[in-house]
Amino acid sequence: MRTNFEIKSFTEIEFEGKLLDLHNNFSFVSDSFDKNQNALKLSFKKASGNWVPQNELKNLTFIFAQINYLKAIAPKPENAEDDHCLAGITFFNSEDRMENYSLTEKPFPGPDDDIIFTFESDRVFRINCEAIKLIAE
Repeated sequence: MRTNFEIKSFTEIEFEGKLLDLHNNFSFVSDSFDKNQNALKLSFKKASGNWVPQNELKNLTFIFAQINYLKAIAPKPENAEDDHCLAGITFFNSEDRMENYSLTEKPFPGPDDDIIFTFESDRVFRINCEAIKLIAE
């Protein structure tokens, strides 16, 4: 799996030398799957809280290309108000796909890893693909 970012902590990534706090400074907006392209997009926008730096990027889009495995777990209805908030991001070995909520500190994927995005609503995206490209605006 090729990436153009590094996971720095369970909620932060480094992209083009800039540390991005996905938990506090960005809100999850949408996901879209293109069956013809076998690609998934996860979109985030700059959060509106007064703690968010004014010079923070406005939009982030993760594009997952050539997907080999995709598991999407819907948010729990009782936690729907927290669906915009990322709980964690990690690379995790694909041999243990029953475990979707464990976080391990791993900046780059291993050859058999999936990437897991978990949200405060208990929504989960678990993906194995050839490449992940982060686009920032």
